[in-house]
Amino acid sequence: MRWRLVLGVIAFAAWAPFSLAGLPCAALLLVAPDRSTRTRAAAAAIGAVSALLLVVPGGGRLGAAISAYTVLVTAAFGVGVLLRPAAFFRQALRAMLAAAAGTALLVLLVWGPSGWGALAWEATRQTALMMRFLVEFRPEWFAVYEPVVRFVSTTTPGMLALQTLAGLALAWQWHVHLAAAPLGPPLTPFREFRIADGWVWGLVAWLGLLIAPVSGALKIAGTNLGLVLGALYMLRGAAIVVVFAQVAGVSAVALVITAGVATALAVPALFLVPGLCTLGITDTWYEYRRRLAARRPNAT
Repeated sequence: MRWRLVLGVIAFAAWAPFSLAGLPCAALLLVAPDRSTRTRAAAAAIGAVSALLLVVPGGGRLGAAISAYTVLVTAAFGVGVLLRPAAFFRQALRAMLAAAAGTALLVLLVWGPSGWGALAWEATRQTALMMRFLVEFRPEWFAVYEPVVRFVSTTTPGMLALQTLAGLALAWQWHVHLAAAPLGPPLTPFREFRIADGWVWGLVAWLGLLIAPVSGALKIAGTNLGLVLGALYMLRGAAIVVVFAQVAGVSAVALVITAGVATALAVPALFLVPGLCTLGITDTWYEYRRRLAARRPNAT
């Protein structure tokens, strides 16, 4: 289990701010029933590194807003685990909504209504800088420069939501691994990943916002909602593939290699991502894993 957690930290740090996982992990270790010196030392070390990364200058207003959000989501998640325990996804969603509301209030109090425009401009500027760096190595990508910058900067809130979910999940697993008496059991294996069937109506709402003649702000909100739900349904589809692969005798290593080759060949944008999303969405009605589990005893 440990090597998976280590790889998870490396992958997460390459994609998202480390503090989104480190600070919640430190908070969970601090409030866990385990009072051992080892657990306290781990909490102090992880918390110190995370806090130091939060205050590193250079992120501008957007970096400051994300740092404030990180602190708020950590506090909300820790308090929620202690006072109102619930399933992980529900607990994380509560913390994210509370932190988003608190961050929005801070933005209005500190920068006023114009703060939203400044944050959007910084997101666009940072994305443009990243794309310019990539175009220097792959000049053929210049053709998609503008649409990629527009999409990535517009979906910054949705990407932050996905990073938060991943960070809280990683924090929970590490706290279970490090604490002798954790606050709860580890998360279920990835092959059992699913989200509530009712979230399919979120996709309906997203499609409605895309089609309806609504304001630009609502269309941006719909785009971010579609990104988050699309990613979650893609993960649900990937979990189904893992289950069927295990039944077929395909190893996890083979699946990882296949995914890496597909990514290198740019297959995901064409087939893999839409296919996994479709598989995850249709699982709402067909329940592939349940059907497979029901059939396997008959096959033996």
